[in-house]
Amino acid sequence: MRRFLKYTFPVFLSLVIFASCKKEYETIDVIDDRNIQEYIQKNKLNVLQYQQTGIYYEVLTPGTGPVLDYSDMIPAIITTRSIDGKYTSIDTFSVSNRYYNFLGYFNPEAVRLGIKEVLKKSNGTIRMIIPSRLAFGRNGSGNIPGNASIDMTIRVLDISKIAAYEDFSIKTYLQTNSLTGFTKTSSGLYYKIAQPGTGSPITVDSTIVANYTGKLLNGVVFDRAAPGSEATFPLKNLVQGWQEAIPLIKQGGSIRLLVPSSLAYGMQGSSPSIPAFSALDFEINVTDVKQ
Repeated sequence: MRRFLKYTFPVFLSLVIFASCKKEYETIDVIDDRNIQEYIQKNKLNVLQYQQTGIYYEVLTPGTGPVLDYSDMIPAIITTRSIDGKYTSIDTFSVSNRYYNFLGYFNPEAVRLGIKEVLKKSNGTIRMIIPSRLAFGRNGSGNIPGNASIDMTIRVLDISKIAAYEDFSIKTYLQTNSLTGFTKTSSGLYYKIAQPGTGSPITVDSTIVANYTGKLLNGVVFDRAAPGSEATFPLKNLVQGWQEAIPLIKQGGSIRLLVPSSLAYGMQGSSPSIPAFSALDFEINVTDVKQ
């Protein structure tokens, strides 16, 4: 027995010393909470904590629309920043800043909880500060870095008022870019004829040859056919805005269109380049018409 103790006691003592010297690391909860508190104080935010979760919120505009449930399809406009300043996404006309899907599919879960339990109604805006552990975790998401606590502002639109929202967006776009001379149709389409054309008339049943540029309202070009590389389309296969406006000119004519989503790619948009419920800016020159 003494022989056993002679050799085990030094080993045991060394283990105790090793354990006492082992460095203790802060948990992600502690790091998140400290970073968020510093961010709140630095930016003098008037936020409340949601049920001791570490999530903070401020209702910027109370909802005035229908009460929301997880099974509702919601249109939302989002801006996102990581509180460390390494990631910013505030372009509300970009793909990553627009959402149209079931509320129950919205990620991260903290946001859908805030929308349903705090904002509660559509046609309102909520700001949320979300710890990384409840956001996108250690792996991040897309360009959002790992272990990033985030500051998100979510405007949930009333789906019945999308037409009014888009018309306001188009009018703002016209004013901001000093665009004049546009005519608005009863469907919500804005157009301006640059050249009426002198060739063959165009009907919905025509096949047109055209060069064109299609842009989002943030100026990003999502599609184009350059002069000399014109595209050929049966007009009836194109979006409703083109079908309505192109017959207003003739072969050789040019027209500019500002098309609400209801006359373009609808609430869903068109992945990967056209965001949900997006109005579009087209400049079109019809070089040939085939009846």
